[in-house]
Amino acid sequence: MNISLGSRGDRYLWKKLLRLLIGLARFCAPQVRVRDGADEYCFRPRSRNDVFRYTTYFTKEEGTLAWIRSGVRPGTVFFDIGANVGLYSLYAARRAGDVRVFSFEPHKINFATLVENILLNRLGETVHPMAIALSDQTGWFHLNYNSVDSGTSMSQLGHSSLPGNREFVPKLRELVHAVSLDNLVESGQVPAPDMIKVDVDGNELKILAGMKRLLSSERAPRSLQVEINPGGRAEVLALMTGCGYQLDHCHFTKGGQADFERTKSYETIPHNAVFVKARPAASAA
Repeated sequence: MNISLGSRGDRYLWKKLLRLLIGLARFCAPQVRVRDGADEYCFRPRSRNDVFRYTTYFTKEEGTLAWIRSGVRPGTVFFDIGANVGLYSLYAARRAGDVRVFSFEPHKINFATLVENILLNRLGETVHPMAIALSDQTGWFHLNYNSVDSGTSMSQLGHSSLPGNREFVPKLRELVHAVSLDNLVESGQVPAPDMIKVDVDGNELKILAGMKRLLSSERAPRSLQVEINPGGRAEVLALMTGCGYQLDHCHFTKGGQADFERTKSYETIPHNAVFVKARPAASAA
């Protein structure tokens, strides 16, 4: 519906009509309720991407859900870096009591949906939305939007190259301030996390480099899950090993698992790698 307003568009009746139409549109917007046993999650889709994410909540990344279930315990501090619309943040928040979740998402449209999902599911005291870009250094960078629809991915910080060195023309470029996670934790703005999920469509290595002091410290998280894209596995493994972590296991999305069964190649199929602190070598008797 298109409504054209002239120079007197601020008249009382126009305002009343527009408010009525907006209220009706919101009232008629569908709500999706997704159940997982006794838990129910409520969403209000804004795009086709949202519909896909909500309807595949418990099937797209079963390995991520299993990692969250096995690791979150009472009192856990969980960082969701690249939270998108917040599905895994909500899931972590419901796993135990006294959990604190920090959801990092610089894409403003996704962030708005993330906030709405937090409120729809009454988790405002548990999930803390952070419209912050993370990197290996603090400074100003252009966030290049691959899409401005809710639930989309593949926007990039400081460049416009997708995994696999594919260039894209940004739909929008926004100047944003980025920080390293080390600086954020050391400044006391956020607590040291117990678990970290990193899924940022190719910028994982820079974000990991920006938390090396944390990963090597006594406050290091007990577990991290990192998305690894084609060509990036060796560098991620080297950085994590250098910070005292070992690879625990890998898992795929539902579609990625089928591709892996065909190729048997970790180098060409995007996957999630779970890391835990390496156990000290046993001393010789």
